[in-house]
Amino acid sequence: MPTGTIGLVITGWHHALHETDDPKNECSTGYTAGDYTNAEAQPDHAELRRKFGHPYSRGPNGELTNYSPMAVEDPIPPSELTTRTGYGLNLDGTADGKATPRTCAHAKFASPEGVQVDNQLARVVGCTKGWRKGGFSDAFYNEEIYTNPVNRILIEITGVDDERNDPQVEVAIYKGEDRLTRDPAGKYIPFLTQRIDARFPEYSTKLRGRIVDGVLITDPDPDATARLPIRWIAKVAERRIRDLQLRIPLAGSWPVAMLAGYEDNKIWWNSQKAHHIAMPAAQNSPPSQYRALMRYADGYPDPKTGQCTAISAAYRVETVRAFIAHPETPQQRTAAATMVHARCPCSDPAGLHGASAIPS
Repeated sequence: MPTGTIGLVITGWHHALHETDDPKNECSTGYTAGDYTNAEAQPDHAELRRKFGHPYSRGPNGELTNYSPMAVEDPIPPSELTTRTGYGLNLDGTADGKATPRTCAHAKFASPEGVQVDNQLARVVGCTKGWRKGGFSDAFYNEEIYTNPVNRILIEITGVDDERNDPQVEVAIYKGEDRLTRDPAGKYIPFLTQRIDARFPEYSTKLRGRIVDGVLITDPDPDATARLPIRWIAKVAERRIRDLQLRIPLAGSWPVAMLAGYEDNKIWWNSQKAHHIAMPAAQNSPPSQYRALMRYADGYPDPKTGQCTAISAAYRVETVRAFIAHPETPQQRTAAATMVHARCPCSDPAGLHGASAIPS
């Protein structure tokens, strides 16, 4: 039965990490040491804190680690992923991660199903406790997806003839403006109206795709960069992702609903440094994290330096069905105004207000 249009709203957003109950299965030395732990281990920490008055002013001239990550090196070696198993998509089209005109050489992950995939950002955050399942950063951000409409991301699939198999569909991603609603059990309520936020057309992305065995699969557009808004801990930023691809189950099975592509290094870091929390709960250390970002970046090399300017990233997303409401066009507004005027002439205010006309 043709459905025509399918609307989705994202209700959850997590780094696509392959995790087991024991982090040492993925990170041989356990979780990476956070900023505060590294500060205390720094030999000149007491002197720097006495001089500059802040525990994270760890640079020689009091530089904060999140804004000047190269000013200091962490005294505790960072823990990084040692597992070869991971989630992601094959973004570069190679089987071995060799360099191509738009990628740098890198080691791929093997998905649990044995598919070679790209997700180098997992190597940057995969041993950070805050971004793993149940971690502070992951939990805080996902609560803000619920509480703040800045994080409202809508997906609209049009031209759908069959939800199980359709060789050609159009997909649009928008910023929404409405809140999410949960039932008493905490589950998101589907099929509510979500309006597109017309104030931010820059957050609109168009993709082409298909539905295979009930799974939406989109094709990358190498000429487009998707921009997605973020609000996290009272800071507003955005993501910029090239070659954006979606794998979302609609009426079939897929290991995880996924959004993947090459995320711009500078934009990603700008959002991270703005959101860095000066407290042990964050469990990340900017000097080590920034170095890892530069080391593992594998997308879109700078033609002059050869340094890749983007990093392959995969996110596990959660969605519920929604009705996507488009803003009225000028023609629709004119037609609506004409209908109101036809029902209620301006000379008769009683028609507008439901009360008898005021006598002269």
